[in-house]
Amino acid sequence: MLYPFIITVIIINDLFVLSDFDRFFNYIGVLLPTYYLLCSYLLMSFISFKYIRYKEIVTPSVLIGLLLIIYLTISILSLLMPDLKDSMGYATLILISLFYYLGCCFIVYLRNRYTYGYFLLIAAISCILVNAVLPIQELYYHNPVFEAVIYSADVIAMFFYLKFLICTEPVENNDSPDFF
Repeated sequence: MLYPFIITVIIINDLFVLSDFDRFFNYIGVLLPTYYLLCSYLLMSFISFKYIRYKEIVTPSVLIGLLLIIYLTISILSLLMPDLKDSMGYATLILISLFYYLGCCFIVYLRNRYTYGYFLLIAAISCILVNAVLPIQELYYHNPVFEAVIYSADVIAMFFYLKFLICTEPVENNDSPDFF
């Protein structure tokens, strides 16, 4: 199973973050994409591109959420660029793998074909929170409260992701009305 390996990767990543974020950013830039790609790989069995309908994915709420996430990403990247100018390749790799993972989570959630899909939504939102606040915490504004929030959200993301993988089952009869 990949679960123990995924947990080991994120624990090692968190140890590097806690040790010295700036000094070990290149290692973080390899471990974090590995974590996101492995998590996405485990979600691939829940995604069937055959049944995805365009009108389910492209809705006003999804577009607004996507625009807000892109705005948040651009804002944080513009803030971090001076400090990460030597490691922009790793930052880009982290962002690409994060967006791939978020896309997998949101597709499974939006399709609503599995029980406990909201667990993936919670995991994805927690990942966004961690990746948005962690660089600011480590490079600009070191605050113990932020640190507690970041690592709590990190644990919550892993818990709900694994809970989804362990507990989910296909929805037997999807009698929910077609809102799209």
